[in-house]
Amino acid sequence: MKRIGFVWMVVAAVSAMSSATELQFDFNGDLSASAGPGTLDYFNGATTSGAVSFGTAGSFGLSALSGGDATVMSFAAFQPDQGLQLFPGCGPNGGGSDINQYTMIWDLLIPSFSSSYSSLFNTNPSNGNDGDFFIRENMGIGISGDYTGIINPNEWNRIGVTVDLTTSTMSKYINGVQVGSQILSSGVGGRWALYADGQATLLLADEDGENNAGYINSFYFADRALTSSEMAAFGGPDSDGVIPEPATGLLLITGVSLIAARKRRS
Repeated sequence: MKRIGFVWMVVAAVSAMSSATELQFDFNGDLSASAGPGTLDYFNGATTSGAVSFGTAGSFGLSALSGGDATVMSFAAFQPDQGLQLFPGCGPNGGGSDINQYTMIWDLLIPSFSSSYSSLFNTNPSNGNDGDFFIRENMGIGISGDYTGIINPNEWNRIGVTVDLTTSTMSKYINGVQVGSQILSSGVGGRWALYADGQATLLLADEDGENNAGYINSFYFADRALTSSEMAAFGGPDSDGVIPEPATGLLLITGVSLIAARKRRS
């Protein structure tokens, strides 16, 4: 299979509102970043690395993504001592010493639900309390009993969440469509704030193992809450990973042009 490269141009932000630190991970055989300053690592090292494997959607017998075959990471139903550690590599925002405004997007497939819940992230770096954003079987995505949309098993979905703790607001997206918004029970520096002091945010982790096995094609993070129109531009899952439509002019890592590996296979 041939790897096809392309230049991922990142345009300088024209205002403070549109500038952001942005990260993308495409699981092309490891946890390396495709773009941006942040890193992913294994929570508890081999305890997690031994529960994942890398390949393509085709090699795992999965349905193709739009655009063709793509590199993916297979993960087990992570137990409380397992998960991925995200170090965003950005400073605090929204007031105080934490990251209080951010966006996360996952291209994800869950073959079946043996557990009713699948945690997508946990702001506690030691996985010492409940996850902070979940897929709930037959009830969509959310937290605190507020679940909207639908995630069907054995289908690729692009799941997105934006958090703005200056207004205690979480907005939820499936394949670019906003499926709900909810008011969180805490604000700046509270439960949903991410550490900006070098401590990790955990992905796919929950303190009592409310998780399912699955596959991830791409993960994206920005240190601001993207607008609904910006989220719509990302659309649905694609073999190239979490990249917006070219005409939108998104992906505004200030003053930097990056080259990323196209994930499509031929």
